[in-house]
Amino acid sequence: MKIYQRATFVLLSLFSGLVFSYYYFLYTNEYPGGSYQKIANYEAEKVFQTRLLVTSVANLLEPSVPLLRTMFQWAVPYPIGYEAILQLLNALFVCSLILTMPKFLRVLGYNINPFASFLILLPVSWNYIAINGFFDGAGLYYPYDVPSLAFFALGVILHHQKKWLWFYPVFMLALLNRLAAIPSKTASGFLNQNRSLLLHTLAQTLLWVASRIFLSYAFRGNPGEFFEAPHSMIAFLSQIPSASPHWAMENPRWFLTIFAGIWIIPLLNFKHLNQPTKRLLWVGIIYLAALFFRSNMMEVRVYNELNVILYATAISGACGFQQSLSSSSKRLNKLPIS
Repeated sequence: MKIYQRATFVLLSLFSGLVFSYYYFLYTNEYPGGSYQKIANYEAEKVFQTRLLVTSVANLLEPSVPLLRTMFQWAVPYPIGYEAILQLLNALFVCSLILTMPKFLRVLGYNINPFASFLILLPVSWNYIAINGFFDGAGLYYPYDVPSLAFFALGVILHHQKKWLWFYPVFMLALLNRLAAIPSKTASGFLNQNRSLLLHTLAQTLLWVASRIFLSYAFRGNPGEFFEAPHSMIAFLSQIPSASPHWAMENPRWFLTIFAGIWIIPLLNFKHLNQPTKRLLWVGIIYLAALFFRSNMMEVRVYNELNVILYATAISGACGFQQSLSSSSKRLNKLPIS
């Protein structure tokens, strides 16, 4: 990319992050036990309090609120306060997510037009804004949801490049954000990996356990439990035919539109996916299995990293299909004309 194209890409990414964050905050609410105010004050229920990265950064930036009011209050239709800092941080994470997508696809073996990265906003906006709050749904906001996508994408890139001095700080920040390990290609078929990668997998596991123990001890006096008992997904799905109201969605049929339907693209183009992309799909399956046991799967916001996985595999499937058509066309052109 030329310099002016790169600058345009960055500026559009930042603008997209700001617009996304504005509507994300506009159409969502907070669960009282895990509100950002309580997390910021270290008073939230245990399961939410351990996810403290974003609010801790916002606490550090809070003294800048008067300056932000002086500079930007004219452009914002509501009083600038602590929540505005959260919005700015969210916008920066969305921007980072868009900017990393071309490199993420290169990890899978595809070179895409950088501006195709904006398509990641389709499933993310649909899940986090549209059916999470605008059209229907619980409309819940948590400060750590969107940052987890950016950490996942950056973590996979650094893991692939074996830049361990950068990977582990990012990994630790991701743990403080949501105590979730960054899935990598070692998650699928790890028995076939070499000794070095197995050692890194062990190191990541130990760091996850250590951070869980430390944060659990630090917030042992907070209310609630460290692990939630998820609601029945089967009961939720059984209400889809009749469209009976559920606490997660007034009309459960909206759940059928999850990820804006892009999940069907890699399924239809599965034979056109290369091996790295198929391994990434296995990571998604493992993630889904983990969600089944620990999350309320009827909340579309909980699918986090799957938004990145499905976007990447959808783009990969489309690229593979296009390459297949191109190869077929070349073979036809080489046929002798009788």
